[in-house]
Amino acid sequence: MTTRRTFLTHAALVTAMAAARPHPLYAAGRPSAFDRIEKDKLLRVGWAVWHPYVFRDPKNNQVEGVSYELVQDMAKAFNAKVEWIEDSWGTLPAGIQAGKFEITNLMAITPPRAQVVDFSEPVTKHGLSLLAPKDEVAKTKSWEDWDKPGVKIAVTLGANSDMFVTEKFKKADIIRLKTVPENVLALVSGRVRAHASTIDALKTIQREHPQMAIVPGSFGASEVAFALPQGDTTLAARVNGFVREAKKSGRVKQLLEKYGLDASFAAD
Repeated sequence: MTTRRTFLTHAALVTAMAAARPHPLYAAGRPSAFDRIEKDKLLRVGWAVWHPYVFRDPKNNQVEGVSYELVQDMAKAFNAKVEWIEDSWGTLPAGIQAGKFEITNLMAITPPRAQVVDFSEPVTKHGLSLLAPKDEVAKTKSWEDWDKPGVKIAVTLGANSDMFVTEKFKKADIIRLKTVPENVLALVSGRVRAHASTIDALKTIQREHPQMAIVPGSFGASEVAFALPQGDTTLAARVNGFVREAKKSGRVKQLLEKYGLDASFAAD
């Protein structure tokens, strides 16, 4: 079984290896995406809903969250404006590869993703668990009690949690839905018994649905960073410089606390 320490170390390793290995296109002299950002004064960002990182406020439909504010700060540091391009978790890495956008909102570092995109230095870290009705959670001790035949667990297709759920849950029925709101609706309506996601995201959903509770323990853990084009060392250096300053200044911890999380979710 993959432990938290082992996975985080592996994630950091694949990120470092990818960042140190120039992509053939860039090695051959292809301009950095940062050159276009400087020229057009525009930072294109791919995103998909992930509470509390980036989501729409139901009151005014405006995008907000930890990722949203960090990216706005980043664009300001780059003397650029932001173009938010909504996508899906299953296709965000492909959007980077295709040049649809320069970076994505924060996403978990996983070995499969690190094969097709590079990552910035980690910004946050988190574990994964389940959200389910309080009365049912009270009868269980850990996520393992939910891995039973006939138990339906919803997860966002292509998300980090999808990878972990597929690995750890062998008996439960996994229901893969395209978006987080679809997962929450399936849970609240009783179509599924639990929703799998990161603990920070589950805390946000729980505040909106107090009849739900988070299952104790964690069935996986990972670090979270901005996805970047492979081999674009110039853009990576600028983004990493911003990330280091955001962590050093306390901005990351400030935003985590603003959106209902404690500072322990900040990466070292």
